[in-house]
Amino acid sequence: MSLRLRLTVLTTLIVMAATVALGVIAYLSAARIQYATIDRALSSAVVDVRIKGLTDKPRPVPADVYNPVAVAVVDAAGSTDVLRAAGFGSDPLPFPMLSSEDLSAARSGPITVEGSPSYRVLAAARNGRGDTVVTATPLTSVQQDLARLRLLIVVAVVVVTVLGALLSWLLIRRALRPVDDMVDAAQAIAEGDIDRRVPEARTGTELGDLADALNAMIASLTTSLADVRASENRLRTFVSDASHEIRTPLTVIRGYTELLQQSDEPRSELEQRALVRLDEESRRLDALVTQLLTLERSAAVRPDSVVVFDLSESVTAVFGDFQALHPNRSVTVACQPALMHGSEEAWQQLLTNLTQNLARYTPDGTPVQVFCAPEGDLVRLVVDDAGPGIPEARREEMLQRFTRLDDSRSTESGGTGLGLSIVRSVVETHGGSIVLGESPAGGLRLVITAPRLGAPT
Repeated sequence: MSLRLRLTVLTTLIVMAATVALGVIAYLSAARIQYATIDRALSSAVVDVRIKGLTDKPRPVPADVYNPVAVAVVDAAGSTDVLRAAGFGSDPLPFPMLSSEDLSAARSGPITVEGSPSYRVLAAARNGRGDTVVTATPLTSVQQDLARLRLLIVVAVVVVTVLGALLSWLLIRRALRPVDDMVDAAQAIAEGDIDRRVPEARTGTELGDLADALNAMIASLTTSLADVRASENRLRTFVSDASHEIRTPLTVIRGYTELLQQSDEPRSELEQRALVRLDEESRRLDALVTQLLTLERSAAVRPDSVVVFDLSESVTAVFGDFQALHPNRSVTVACQPALMHGSEEAWQQLLTNLTQNLARYTPDGTPVQVFCAPEGDLVRLVVDDAGPGIPEARREEMLQRFTRLDDSRSTESGGTGLGLSIVRSVVETHGGSIVLGESPAGGLRLVITAPRLGAPT
């Protein structure tokens, strides 16, 4: 549930609770006033009633006159004598049936006797013979008025609650509009528009303080990001320049090493072992420099190398060579035509790195399955093997530079830790993605997706 909706619901509940409370107070006050008026009328009637006149000279109520108070006398034996009925003279109302408990309670103060109709009753002793004068007023009109008041209160609660909810929604939506603008700005910044800033809100408010704090944070992050990018560019330039500079003396060292190895001059065992190690390490260093230069070139596709090519042909050719060099392996290639727009040279380097990894890190004879086909706007390349695989916790890490598994990717195996990082660099440069997973064959599954030719960019 959104904050806007939660605030609206909370405000609506507060409005409803306040309206209900006011309605209850109004209803109880109206009922109290009504009953107080009736009780005062009964008190006056029970004091002022002339029992003897009503008994000796009864005067009937005219047919079209409404009498609000009924009068009766209850003797000591409990017999009730109605002296004057309530209601119209043409249609008098029945006098309420009173038990001894009701009569006793009515002597202490007005009581309500339920019935059809209900009555408000007050009684008082009038002589020494135990007679009790009873006055009663029907509550029909009062109960009807209170029922209408209850209905009016319920309708008012519903209407006020609905109006309060609508008004709360509009006001909260307007008040939180700067938050929506902040969210839009934050999403734009996350998508790469680092020059975007959060819109300013009213100064001195919480949203204004939040906007200022976010803008300060974004400015700081932008500066840090620019510094990181500048540092990364300087590092790449240094690596590229250093690799080029190292290659020349490295070539000289290898040349002299080979020259000494080809010489027939007698050498001690230590000298011969030193030449062998010098040759091995110079070759390892040459491979590292070559991969560093490859990684640097893969980070940016040269415009003159961008062509339209069929990835399936490159896959078939590279893995066909891999099969020829490793006849003990079962290599299954299933490809469909998949046209792409990019650097064919970079993708061939990617495929070469994949085959080198398969040769180096899976046992001889391990089967390999390759699938390549277009899927919608993408080209999907899947390479499965039955080797030892990579633990799930380290798969993302293995795509980083200079990362090797300790057990199988040690320096003794000749790995530099740049193979998969070059693969990732080529894929991301072409707008694609790479995922390492578990192969159905039990080893590693490598899935590469990239935009095909004609896909929207």
